[in-house]
Amino acid sequence: MDSKAIGMSGEQAAAAYLKNKGYKVIQANYRAAGAEVDLVASCGDVLCFVEVKTRKNCDHGSPEMFVTRSKQLKIIRAARIFAARKPYRDFRVRFDVVSVLREAGATACDHLENAFEE
Repeated sequence: MDSKAIGMSGEQAAAAYLKNKGYKVIQANYRAAGAEVDLVASCGDVLCFVEVKTRKNCDHGSPEMFVTRSKQLKIIRAARIFAARKPYRDFRVRFDVVSVLREAGATACDHLENAFEE
């Protein structure tokens, strides 16, 4: 499986994981202002912008370690545009990371709420 396919399968696993936790996935792969947000989800009055990081192992560190500040700033820029739209203007905004590990045929997800801030 190439890296693009691994990433796509990780995003699907993360979306299913969030849905099982009671989140509503609003949009996948939202693009704006030269940036992409992997998943936009809501839970109550919270609008979550979720970066999904998928890895085959943790040999070089956990997946969430690869969400750089540069990447965070791009997500924040796109999130501002999305959150300004109706009906989301009154929602609180949060930035999460879902790390997905695909080892030995098994998939494990870890959801880090408030992983970074503006």
